[in-house]
Amino acid sequence: MCGLRTCFLCLVVASCILFGVCHSTSDSICVLSDAPQQCGAFCLAALHPLYDQYAKSRQQEHSQEAIVKLIVDFRAEQKELANHSQEAIVKLIADFRTEQKELFNVLAANLTATASGLESVTVPPGFQMIGSRYFFIEKYEWKSRTDAEETCREKGGHLAAFEIEDDFEAVTRIVEKHTIFWLGYHRNSGDAFVTATGNKVSFMKWILGQPDNEGGKQNCVTLFNSHMYDWDCEDTNPFICQLDT
Repeated sequence: MCGLRTCFLCLVVASCILFGVCHSTSDSICVLSDAPQQCGAFCLAALHPLYDQYAKSRQQEHSQEAIVKLIVDFRAEQKELANHSQEAIVKLIADFRTEQKELFNVLAANLTATASGLESVTVPPGFQMIGSRYFFIEKYEWKSRTDAEETCREKGGHLAAFEIEDDFEAVTRIVEKHTIFWLGYHRNSGDAFVTATGNKVSFMKWILGQPDNEGGKQNCVTLFNSHMYDWDCEDTNPFICQLDT
């Protein structure tokens, strides 16, 4: 299309120049002796609309090409973004499944280890799970603190010494409220209370005013009405054993 228009323009200019023919405003025909000079303005005026139309056509073609290019580029970017999004989603799913598998393996290993540990624990007769540990509550035999400790050792444990308050509260809910029980604490040479195995005490719950070491002989500890008292180690009382494991 553009080539035909260009040829047409050239033909018009050539006609004006070669033949020296020009149309006047009165539609008369004049023969000019110097056509290039005398008819130039006429030729330019005649060709100007065609040139404008040609320029607009070229501009429209460029605009259409730019729009087409924008559409092609946009579709390419969309496609690339979609591919990246799919890859990212696939990677996230793969990572999540890997983490799930690792977590499952850890949980399975922990359960296996726990089950093996439970199977290896032999609970002696009379011991029961109270709170987080096994305890044996002797309500009928009355013994000195030393004899009570010996009996607990024969059963596979020692006099009870609570590591956490939850275990202490669990035991106090079971034992008789108005009965005194030996516990596994005693006063050492440094005037500090330790467990039956000589370890530092992690939890104690004294009644108000205790320990008072009345008479200078209260070096052991008892449980009475949900609280602890220092007590004469030679007295006889029921006792509470705790399994070593």
